[in-house]
Amino acid sequence: MTGNRRSKTRVLGAIIAILAALVCATDLLIEHRTEERIAARAATWLKPDGPVHADLTTPLSGLRTLAGDVGDIEVSAKGVRRQHTVMDVSVRLKDVTTGGDSAGGSGTATVGYDQVTRHLGALGADGVTAGGQDGALLLSGNIARLGLPVAVRAEVSTTADALTVTPTTVSVLGRSVAVDDLAARSGASGLRDELAPRTLAVTGLPRGVALTSAHATDHGLVLAFSIAAGPTATVAGGAA
Repeated sequence: MTGNRRSKTRVLGAIIAILAALVCATDLLIEHRTEERIAARAATWLKPDGPVHADLTTPLSGLRTLAGDVGDIEVSAKGVRRQHTVMDVSVRLKDVTTGGDSAGGSGTATVGYDQVTRHLGALGADGVTAGGQDGALLLSGNIARLGLPVAVRAEVSTTADALTVTPTTVSVLGRSVAVDDLAARSGASGLRDELAPRTLAVTGLPRGVALTSAHATDHGLVLAFSIAAGPTATVAGGAA
């Protein structure tokens, strides 16, 4: 009798293990296909030069699609062209459904410093390039008015649809001067005018997307966005 019970227990254990494996395999298969469809939809909309990746980050997200619920999604694309600018884009959406709705999310767009230099007009000087230092924007090169190598440190601020670069300090020959103090220095008021804040409009954003912040990194200027809850068809709608 004891032997039969042990045998039944072993058989039940084997069946449970097989069922669990089948569930996991099915989930992974559905998840993989769903990720491929989301990536294809994103590629159609974004038309990037580089690859597009989609990841379902909610546990058992593959099986959840059978009930119309995809869960959380992360989509990234390299080489997206917008407003004559090339950028790498990453989007994170919460509680996405197969119908294309979501509970909102966030995203980032990383713009290379060669692009930043061009859009800022290099402060009206030749050879001035943009870079990042400790989270601030750094513009370095030669400003014709001085004829010397100059490093300009600038703060970056945002509104929902614009980016403003405000130079704060100027370093020349190892000495730093606040931009606000330049007007009081003989012959430097014109330089202060050249270093006035510059605002760049961020247009063409999808409905429900707003610019929230920006900061300089070693790899480029990172713009952060918020995404309102609602339809997300342009990224993942109908993905499953």
